[in-house]
Amino acid sequence: MRISIILLFLGVTLLMTGIYISSLLTTHWVVIGTFIAILGGGLMGINAHFLAATKRSSNQ
Repeated sequence: MRISIILLFLGVTLLMTGIYISSLLTTHWVVIGTFIAILGGGLMGINAHFLAATKRSSNQ
């Protein structure tokens, strides 16, 4: 569970870094920033999916 939270925050950090780098005006940095943002968003989304899937109810 702890590694999932760490990866979730890493995904958020990559997403925000990619958005910041994409705001630079050079085409080269826009492509790199977009790629980093896609990787970060994917990492964050996959971790959120697995975090929700691992929770179990206490009734069983």
